[in-house]
Amino acid sequence: MVSLQEERPGISIQEAGHAALVELGDPDRLAPSYSGRALELIGPEVYPAYVRALKVLLLAAVPAATLVVAAIDAIAGDSIGAVVGGATWMAFIVATQVAFWVTFTFALFERGYGSTDVRRSLAAEWTPDQLPELPRGRRGSATELALGVAWLGFLGVAIVAQHFGLAVNDAGERLPLLDPGLWSFWLPLILVLLVIEMGSEVVQYRADRWTPRLATINGITGAAFAAPVIYLAATDRLLNPATVAVIQNGWPGFDAGTASSAVIVGALAIWAWNTFDGWRKTWTAQSG
Repeated sequence: MVSLQEERPGISIQEAGHAALVELGDPDRLAPSYSGRALELIGPEVYPAYVRALKVLLLAAVPAATLVVAAIDAIAGDSIGAVVGGATWMAFIVATQVAFWVTFTFALFERGYGSTDVRRSLAAEWTPDQLPELPRGRRGSATELALGVAWLGFLGVAIVAQHFGLAVNDAGERLPLLDPGLWSFWLPLILVLLVIEMGSEVVQYRADRWTPRLATINGITGAAFAAPVIYLAATDRLLNPATVAVIQNGWPGFDAGTASSAVIVGALAIWAWNTFDGWRKTWTAQSG
């Protein structure tokens, strides 16, 4: 082996040593190259699995936590600004925690911790067999199913929670938003229909493809849920008159008729879109 002094006559020992160190490079990079330790926090082998896990957990955890906190703050009677602020802060906290712990876990796997089988599965070589199946009219991903069921569950919780009072009269009595007399029949019926809607969401997801029969059932279940809401709003039986009076004392511009009309329009719009979407997916599945 030819030394640096032989290649470059006249160079001193100090200069030769300095040049050799420059050639070897940063010790923090050189040492891991001998030991096989990774310099990246999340290396290229497990990075795709890391991104997939992060996306799934963020989509599942952040919306659910945000809705729960917003519902709790609304039930407690907080202002709209406080509800939005609390929900936003919770979304940030949950997203930060999920990102930290997922990154921490994958960083441990990257450095050799955990079982060999898990590390191999995370760093498995990609093959075309891992591609998702082509859509066949399925309602959507598991995340969409979870969000749909969570939204229906949130409505059910809100219906029950509002009974414990969302307004306070002059006597300090907490008043429900919906007419308490509806608990004799209408509100239990709506809660049962919500559960049926949840079951319909699951059936639609598990079906291999959309069919005219499935689209018809989808439209009927949607109409069954919307019908009592529209009927109660159209006959001015939905809102609690005592609560409306309290709201009008603090907000003179509030009109119960306008609020009922908004409920009717919203219920019709949701039913119409859900029905149209089901038939659209059916047509796509049949033509594809």
